[in-house]
Amino acid sequence: MTSNPALPALPVELRYRFLKRHKLMQVRSDVEKLADHIRSLVASGQIAELREFLHALYPADIADALYYLNDAEDQAVFDQLDAAEAAEVLDETDKVSLEHLVHRAPPERLAAILDEMASDEAAHAISPLTPEERERVLAVVTSGKAAQIHQLLSYAKDSAGAMMALDYVAVPDTATQAQALQAFVQKRDGEHIFYIFALGAGGALNGMVDLRTLLSAPPAAVVRDLMLTDVPAVTPSMDREQVANIFAHYDLMLLPVVEQDTQRLLGVITADDVLDVVVAEDSEDVLHMAGSDAEELEKRSPGHIALMRLPWIMATMFIELLAGVVIHYFDSTLARVLLLASFMPIISAISGNTGLQSATIIVRGLSAGQVQVSRWQHAVLRQFKTTLILGSATGLVLALIGGFWYGKWTFGLIIFIGMFMAVNIAGVVGTVVPLISKRLGFDPALTSGPFETAFQDVVGISIFLGLATLLIQYLL
Repeated sequence: MTSNPALPALPVELRYRFLKRHKLMQVRSDVEKLADHIRSLVASGQIAELREFLHALYPADIADALYYLNDAEDQAVFDQLDAAEAAEVLDETDKVSLEHLVHRAPPERLAAILDEMASDEAAHAISPLTPEERERVLAVVTSGKAAQIHQLLSYAKDSAGAMMALDYVAVPDTATQAQALQAFVQKRDGEHIFYIFALGAGGALNGMVDLRTLLSAPPAAVVRDLMLTDVPAVTPSMDREQVANIFAHYDLMLLPVVEQDTQRLLGVITADDVLDVVVAEDSEDVLHMAGSDAEELEKRSPGHIALMRLPWIMATMFIELLAGVVIHYFDSTLARVLLLASFMPIISAISGNTGLQSATIIVRGLSAGQVQVSRWQHAVLRQFKTTLILGSATGLVLALIGGFWYGKWTFGLIIFIGMFMAVNIAGVVGTVVPLISKRLGFDPALTSGPFETAFQDVVGISIFLGLATLLIQYLL
């Protein structure tokens, strides 16, 4: 579509009048303004204008606008969308808006929307409903689609089975080129339609053929002679992070999902689904390490967010109280060399940050598949070599400052040894804790947040004051 140079200067409420036959893609920075205009149309009761305005927008932009609207406004917008438009909006909207809309939609309306969606998208859309609510909706959905949704919902939430789509094109490997093309034409809603899967006995995946190869072959050619047989595949129980790592490692556009024993083709995972997983997993890891979760990015109230964070803050506070106990235990040491107290916050902060850096690197490596629990020695040794350099550099600089400040080089030596040991032990702890968490089946990001940082602060202070107590007797 050729852009009208005058169009961007028009107010947002008028732009759609010039684009009644085209979708208007909004820039992200305009979404809030878009939501404001939708809000004004809803508040003034201009339903016809609202419907016309919504029809001119991309569903993804409508979904983004819902984030800025309240529940009643979300519902007013959703009610003006036909089933096909509503299906696309549900697939793009935030989790909280999705939950509200599917809970409020009548079963018949929701069933019509699900019939417009791919099977994996439909399963995701009704996942917030209770089992009883799902059954009421699925009773109205087309029987074939309902069976597919049931199948997808039976898999674990974060598994390959829950990610896969069931709308793919497959033919027997004995089919001819003409028969494969006919299957391709008839399957208009197939995922990744430019690949056709070749099946053997019992629906086992024997290979696949791309559309270019198929179109280049004569009508009598047999698919078995055209297909690629070296096709990577995963089982439905595989974790979605592992699936994302396989896509990245092999530069895949799609990945079949098969039964482990029979190799029967169950579904297909596409790159767009994996991109959503990568974004979700990265956000989840970062928020867990901050002592929060992905829900905070949605429409939670400040009170709800505070209650969610409070256990982490309280746990951190009580762990940090241990540092106070440690300091009190070494009162005599601090009374003898009061200047040590000036260096405690520095050593605590540097060791804590070093441990957090190590934990972040290991958590990211575990998520991306670059760090393996089975090769934990390699990860620990690599991080230890790094912290040796960091501990030496920071210890040396702080030792020079401490020696000059106190007037004795022996005091600087105490500071150096304390900093060196605290940084290295904190780095090892930051490396080992995520690996142990992964080995025990916990989320490494969840155990590498404020709790571990506070623990490393206590460790740093304890090591520093303990070593200082021993060394002062001999050096000062």
